[in-house]
Amino acid sequence: MVNDECLLCRVSDADAFFNRRRVWQNEYWRLSVVLHGAVVGLAHLEPHRHIPFITDLDGPEAATLGTVLPRVTAAMRRATAADKIYVYVFGDRVPHLHFNLAPHRPGDALVGGPGLVRPDAVEAEARAHETAAAAIQHALAVPSVN
Repeated sequence: MVNDECLLCRVSDADAFFNRRRVWQNEYWRLSVVLHGAVVGLAHLEPHRHIPFITDLDGPEAATLGTVLPRVTAAMRRATAADKIYVYVFGDRVPHLHFNLAPHRPGDALVGGPGLVRPDAVEAEARAHETAAAAIQHALAVPSVN
C-alpha cells in the first residue's frame, strides 16, 4: 500500500528532496544513499509499503528485516571502510518507517553513543529504569495479538 500524502511513498520526490540515489532494492525494501552532508555514505533503508512506525512493522517486511539489515550494513561497511554502521530509527519528521544508516570512522562527524542524549539531560531514577525493564519483559512474555 502506498500513501500519496507520504513523501517516502513518492520515491522519486523523496530522492530529489533528500538529494539521494537508490542503490539497492528487493521486493520489500529499498536503500538510498544521501549525496550531501557531513556523513559520507549516510543511507536510508525503507520499506516499499507504507508502514508508519517501527511499532507498525509487520508482514513480509518484518519477516525479512533480520536478513536485509545485516546485508546492507555489511555492504556499506565494506564499501565505505567504516569501523561500524550506526542504525537510527526516529520517526518524528517522516511517518514512514526508515532506518538511517550512518557509516562511522574515527574522527568523523558522528558523535554516537552518549552523544545522542542532550548534554544537560538529567539521569532518570533507577526505579524508573527497573519499572520500564519489568514492563517490557512482561509485554514480551504475553503473546502478541496482531
